[in-house]
Amino acid sequence: MDFRTTLENAKEKLDAYAQFAVDNITHICSSFGPRPCGEKGERQAQEYMGELIRPFADTVERETFEVHPDAFMSFVPIAGSLMLASTAANLAAAFKKNKLSLASFGFTAAAAAAMVGEFALYKQPLDPLFKKKTSGNIIAVRKSSGETKRRIILSGHTDSAPEWTYTYRLGSKGVLGVAGASVAGLLYNVASSAVSVTSKNDKLKKGLALGQLAFVPAFSALYAFTNGKRYVDGANDDLSGCFVANSVLKFLSDNDIRFENTEVIVLLTGGEECGLRGAKAFFDAHPEYGNDGVETMYAGFDTIRDGEYMEIYTNDLNGLVPTDQNACTLVQNAAAKCGKDVPFGSIPLGSTDAAAAAQAGVPAAAFVAMDPAPARYYHTRLDTADILCPETIEKVIEIALQTVFDFDEEGLY
Repeated sequence: MDFRTTLENAKEKLDAYAQFAVDNITHICSSFGPRPCGEKGERQAQEYMGELIRPFADTVERETFEVHPDAFMSFVPIAGSLMLASTAANLAAAFKKNKLSLASFGFTAAAAAAMVGEFALYKQPLDPLFKKKTSGNIIAVRKSSGETKRRIILSGHTDSAPEWTYTYRLGSKGVLGVAGASVAGLLYNVASSAVSVTSKNDKLKKGLALGQLAFVPAFSALYAFTNGKRYVDGANDDLSGCFVANSVLKFLSDNDIRFENTEVIVLLTGGEECGLRGAKAFFDAHPEYGNDGVETMYAGFDTIRDGEYMEIYTNDLNGLVPTDQNACTLVQNAAAKCGKDVPFGSIPLGSTDAAAAAQAGVPAAAFVAMDPAPARYYHTRLDTADILCPETIEKVIEIALQTVFDFDEEGLY
């Protein structure tokens, strides 16, 4: 089935689907507000979208999962506290000649473990320390008319993030400055603590311990890195991605398109902002995807706003998890057919749900359209429906549709 011909004969032009996205994103933000994982706003938004797309799918369900949403970003103030404790212990060890140097090293190691476990690897080492809540994923399936030989999962995340104080107050340079200074301080503390434990040179130990004081402001600033009392609207991050996926399902339904051998799934995840928890829960609950003889592909859409910064991630999760080259190439070729030269890239810090798909063994691609600086609206109160970009949403809906049609025709391998 040729998408360009289908598009020419479609009942509605693509700008109508972009307007469908903008209108519903605006409604969700104004009616349900911010959407912290496991809270009422997230559930209401999911239920609303589930009912909205029910006419376009054969089945729509909400699968729930247990989550500790406050654990993920808690590593920031926890690491700050541990680094301040490390600094105090090392100063005491250097100037009072007591045995706190080992404690200093231990505090530093614990801070590094929290940072690596929660943020670098998106594991869950701190979860037991925080309250358990219930979140969910919306799963809408448009079945094939015949034998299902292929399956494509289109996805966005429904939850929104706590505000990042320094991004809002100071922009990208502010947040990167605080984060960079803190990481530099952690590395310095590792070295200083190690010397304190192993060296007999008192002058050197005192000098290095005093040097740790230079990083106290950065460690202290970590307490205000996120504002847990203010969650953002997340109109762009990532209701825009949700409605790229929703619009594909609506387009297929509106035009009575049902692929003979390709099943189309829309996955709207909860808990992405607290460590990809929803996507991980989904693939844990559905190990058959990618293992049942049906060729399966995942295409995630996250923060669809800044058209000049469109990118397809070939490496996700802090650049540590490769996505699938064939899936990324399929999306890139689809974009080219839509008149957009979208480069491959790697996310330097952070992650998308595509990483969870890749880790589950499902060929995945992540499509993002956001200034990677990061953008001033990223995780701040500025991410409202007022700054949505209908033109970018329309173009990415087109790319997503082209991807689906190409996957139906060609597959990945």
